[in-house]
Formats: sequence, structure tokens, C-alpha cells
Amino acid sequence: MDFSILTLAAIFLANCTMNSGKSPVMHEKQVTIDSDGHHLEGLLGETMAYQFLIKDEGVSLGTFAGDAFVTMLPLSVADELRTKYGDFFQCDDPGAQQAIRNMQTAILIAGDDQTKRAITGALSLIRQSRIPVVEFDGAVLRVQKHTYMGLEVQDKSGIPMYYLMDFSILKSDYLE
Repeated sequence: MDFSILTLAAIFLANCTMNSGKSPVMHEKQVTIDSDGHHLEGLLGETMAYQFLIKDEGVSLGTFAGDAFVTMLPLSVADELRTKYGDFFQCDDPGAQQAIRNMQTAILIAGDDQTKRAITGALSLIRQSRIPVVEFDGAVLRVQKHTYMGLEVQDKSGIPMYYLMDFSILKSDYLE
């Protein structure tokens, strides 16, 4: 295959445009998202691999929640706590306070339909009182502009938004 064709294909993939309903539109590292009255524009940080336990699904009333509004614990922290304390998920367990201090609230935004289906699968497990172990490749979205129903939004919550390129469930329940 001709090198220039491969180069053009790579440029095309790097500048993909997905524009079906709630799908984000991405140009290089700039992302535009239109979802349920919200319009966000922002820049993506460095793409990294992450591993977390997803402990809870949050509820977002009138604010942008992406494809999932969740509370997560880094898998490395969970494994350390489990080694040191055993079960740390009950409030009176010695490791519970450390786990709570390390929990992270986050908004997950799927970069494509396959990633969205995988996120939906993890949320389904949470609703069954399971604690899925997940891995995703993504970048933190630095929002530059956010409007809701045409009105400017000033989000000072500090909750990170992860724009995900890949998402998989490594284990359906951390406790099993």
C-alpha cells in the first residue's frame, strides 16, 4: 500500500467526526459535545490508561452527567487496602475511611457507541449491587465553553470529565 494513502488514512482517523445525536465531535484534541440541551467545547489532555472500581452511580439533576456520573476508587488503592485490611467496604472496617478519602467522583463521556455500550454494562452491574473493575483509555476534558439550553454554565465543581476512547470491564465484581 502506498505510504501517502496510509498517511491520509491516519490523518482521517485522527480527525474523526462523529455526529449522530449525542455523539461527540472530535477534531484532533478539541471536542464538541451536544447532549440533552448541554453544549460543551473543550480540549483533551494526554490520553492515559486508567483502572478503577466503580462503586456508585450518581444522580445529576440539571447538570451535565455525560454517559455516566460515578464514584470510583483507583484499582491500585483498592488492592493495597484489601491486602492490608481485607474487606474495606463496610463502614466499620478499618480501611473504610481510607477508601472514602481516595474515592473520586467523575463524569465519563464515551467517544463512540461501543464505548458507550461498555459503560452502560458497568452501570448495569452497579445497579445489581456489584462493584465492577474497569479499565479505560481516555483523556481529561478541559471544558472551555459550556452552555445549557443556550445559557452559559460556570461549573466550579472540579469534577473531572474523562473522554473515553476505550472502556472494558475487567471483572464484574471486585468482591468475587
